[in-house]
Amino acid sequence: MITIVTGKINEGKTTALRALYHENKKGDGFISIKKMDGNKVHSFTATRLSSFEQKLLLLHENYFSESFVIAGKVGPYFINLFTLSWIEKTIEQLIKERVEPIYLDEIGAFELRGYGYDRIFRLMIESNLDLVISTRVDSLEQVIEHYGLKNIKVIQV
Repeated sequence: MITIVTGKINEGKTTALRALYHENKKGDGFISIKKMDGNKVHSFTATRLSSFEQKLLLLHENYFSESFVIAGKVGPYFINLFTLSWIEKTIEQLIKERVEPIYLDEIGAFELRGYGYDRIFRLMIESNLDLVISTRVDSLEQVIEHYGLKNIKVIQV
């Protein structure tokens, strides 16, 4: 089963994913924690649910100072290639070990264009393991159709 946590921007999708993980006490994966600088978004940190290990994933262009290798750009955010690779390798290992559910925050416009988590999300789907992902409500139908998702449960936050 694929559980999709959905809602608008800043409605608590990440918080809901974290709560589901802690409520069920099984599985593993990643959430993205927003870091603020006053009222401006500075960055997003990828956080592994089982270990709380954190690495910088996205950095707003206003704060970028060539501090990492860029894997692409989502709106005003640069993607850290090394963190993306860490997430992919970890999820590949979780798939190999048949850990479930696997959590991933979030699938959206970037993935629909074939970037970001697209490759690893396809592997997650092919694994037929239970998955818990998030997506914005305005991308929900596109994500379901684009990836041909079946056997889904949608949780609206």
